[in-house]
Amino acid sequence: MIHSSGQILTGRAAKVIENAISNVPDKDGFFKTAYKAVCVPEVIPTEASEVYGTWIEEGAEGKHLSFVGVVGNDTTPEANLDAGTTVLNSRKPILDYGASRTLQKGDVVTIERNGMISVIASEKVKEGELITLGANGGFKPTTLAEESLGRAYQSAEKGERFIAYIKGV
Repeated sequence: MIHSSGQILTGRAAKVIENAISNVPDKDGFFKTAYKAVCVPEVIPTEASEVYGTWIEEGAEGKHLSFVGVVGNDTTPEANLDAGTTVLNSRKPILDYGASRTLQKGDVVTIERNGMISVIASEKVKEGELITLGANGGFKPTTLAEESLGRAYQSAEKGERFIAYIKGV
């Protein structure tokens, strides 16, 4: 039985992930959502994650080999409902307009990969560049194919949101 297409998994936060989903206004005042990269933690909790995925922590520079994907959309699929609980059936979105979400230890979240996803630049990124993990769950440019986790399809300054193709590894 297949539990995942490989594009969407679920994960359980092994520790707090600040602003895993962030909504910030752009230069024109429009709120835009961006999602942080997550990795398998260096020390995996001893109890089973009990999700169709694994335990996760915020992505960080140099951890491209433990990359899992990017925190998923803020209202769908169901794993991103009922903030702070593991009950996934209330149909209540976790975010209000313009809000961000910090994952608490034990929170369940959807993880996406193999697609065009809105992410955060941890350094200046130019459209067309290969990207890898940077600081604080963001992405930065790389020239090393073996480190590449995707490609930027928009340019962005440090801390800005941009669209990128994020692959699964």
